[in-house]
Amino acid sequence: MDGQKQDRRIRRTQKMLKDSLVELMTEKDFKNISVKDITDRADLNRGTFYLHYSDTYDLLQKMESDVLNDFQEMIDAYLKGPRKGSLLPVLLPIIHYIEQNTKICKILFENTASNDFVNRFHKLISDNGTVVITKQYPNISEVMLAYFLEFITYGLTGVLKRWIDTGMKEPREQIAEIADKTTMEIARNLLA
Repeated sequence: MDGQKQDRRIRRTQKMLKDSLVELMTEKDFKNISVKDITDRADLNRGTFYLHYSDTYDLLQKMESDVLNDFQEMIDAYLKGPRKGSLLPVLLPIIHYIEQNTKICKILFENTASNDFVNRFHKLISDNGTVVITKQYPNISEVMLAYFLEFITYGLTGVLKRWIDTGMKEPREQIAEIADKTTMEIARNLLA
């Protein structure tokens, strides 16, 4: 029981620090945010911060990893299920997640202090896309696969970023359908 209380307190403290960083990043550039800014916003002391993170970049990196791990879990669930020529079963949960976590996702996609999130997001799409495409098109050449994945990776990122940047006015189902139809149509025409 004590372990659960401690784990809950640790999770709550980390969430408070992450939420504080997100709020501060809506107000000023990441490079201008100090540990003191974060702890003041979270109403915690600096010692508590250093129990969990080595510096502000470490906190940002952990936030990025949390989001990417959540995306990977959704992709893993998709890969385990039956796939019938559609990405909707994976796109809808990811887009829903972005909708539910708008502030952090907007900040991570826009962050200029570290382009690491976008690069890691691209790698996530590329690595998982390789599995999906090679199963569906086993005779695809390495060159064709590489270019196709590069095109799709930047395309999907662009669709999500535009949706976020324009205030997510369109329903998530419409965005998922746009991304799905575009990707699947290109795959059918290019790879078949």
